[in-house]
Amino acid sequence: MTPRFALATFAVALFATPAFALNCDVGLRAFTHAGGATCIPIDPQRIVTLQDQNGLLPLMELGVTPIGSSGHVNSAGEQIFRRMEGYDTSAVIWVGSYGGPPDVETIAALQPDLIIASPWPPEAPDLLNGVAPVVVIDMFNQPLEDALFQFADVVNRTDRAAELQAQMQVRAAQVRAELGDLMDTTTLSVVTREHEGDGFYGIEPTQAFGAIRRALDPTMTPAEADWSTDRANKSLELIGDHAADVMMFLTFDADAGGASSEYDAFISEPIVQALPVAQAGQIYVLDGSQMVGSAWGKIVNGMEQISAVLLDDSINRDLVIE
Repeated sequence: MTPRFALATFAVALFATPAFALNCDVGLRAFTHAGGATCIPIDPQRIVTLQDQNGLLPLMELGVTPIGSSGHVNSAGEQIFRRMEGYDTSAVIWVGSYGGPPDVETIAALQPDLIIASPWPPEAPDLLNGVAPVVVIDMFNQPLEDALFQFADVVNRTDRAAELQAQMQVRAAQVRAELGDLMDTTTLSVVTREHEGDGFYGIEPTQAFGAIRRALDPTMTPAEADWSTDRANKSLELIGDHAADVMMFLTFDADAGGASSEYDAFISEPIVQALPVAQAGQIYVLDGSQMVGSAWGKIVNGMEQISAVLLDDSINRDLVIE
């Protein structure tokens, strides 16, 4: 086993270790998580998640369908579950928006035996502990692989998670073989725009992109080589620090053909147009809807997108001196 994948195996042992300070009733077991240690059902049957792409998605990838989940209200006013393409969520009850306080009454009416929260909103455990045991799985401040094994441990599906991890590792090995020394000779950067304002973010090594970095070990720009998880907004004046042979722009509005108004607005900025990578036409759309969310499949999807670009023989790989 290579070091980049050892973290997830360690997570299985960590989260399977009982919280010895707890004496749980019959039918319950102690579970250690980001919110502390909680007695949870040995075999939970009525799960509610307080996040869609970071709660509902990882459970359904494991073959577990929660009875309810928070979701998102889109610009058309529709109640949706994000990043759930390919999964049947018709039986999942929508219990509110992930961005707001949980709807305690709606959740209580479902009579859940377990509630799975993310770090946001932080008040969720206090509001819902009286309804059912609440565990907090943090997919932002630990490797995504570890978080995915923690989800699997909650629902007794660590064997399935190990299968999904193995599939991802096999594909990663194939991609590395296909790319060969291109990983060393092509400098990569990945950025996205600030949701509000004129700044941008460098993608920090958490969630799917962090797993991709561990799997493929691409040559990143110095500005992105730091593995800090602090996602600080930067002025667009600093975009030059992220110039590379290939720049990928993470967006969530790309259509089936890859067209994106967010991408168009980004590359139309004069300061971006002045970059050699822009003048070479080597800024590409990275479809966030296909690679954002807590799932092994999202890691693979992102890997496929990035490798497809890096394999392009027409790329000028001498824009930046490594």
